[in-house]
Amino acid sequence: MTQMGNWGKNGEGYIDITAGIAIGRVSREERKIAMAKKRSCRRTTDESIIHEKAVKMRKMTDEQLVHYVEDRVEKARSEGFSQGKTQAPKYKSLSIEKIINEIGNVRGIGAAKLTDIQAILEKHLGVWGNV
Repeated sequence: MTQMGNWGKNGEGYIDITAGIAIGRVSREERKIAMAKKRSCRRTTDESIIHEKAVKMRKMTDEQLVHYVEDRVEKARSEGFSQGKTQAPKYKSLSIEKIINEIGNVRGIGAAKLTDIQAILEKHLGVWGNV
């Protein structure tokens, strides 16, 4: 047997090298995957920016982190509100008289029908009429 100090012996006094054998049997690729760290020289600029932000966030205290997240949520809400405002459909102003004049140009519709159509439009669009 090989000479070893007391640290390499198990409870019965025999040499125990099973941990070393187990580590030796793990392939180098498996150890790389387990470590999964990328060298900074191999990072793209986008990855470097993300890494810097992540490091900055990991160094924050709990209070700083809560304020940071709340600020981001508030900013997202305000941006969403602004985008919704710009994308909201804008209503055109309605003029019943213009609609009646346009319908009056259709062949076959006389003055009697136009007054009926105007009454219907005023009934249904009275709220928005001449806005």
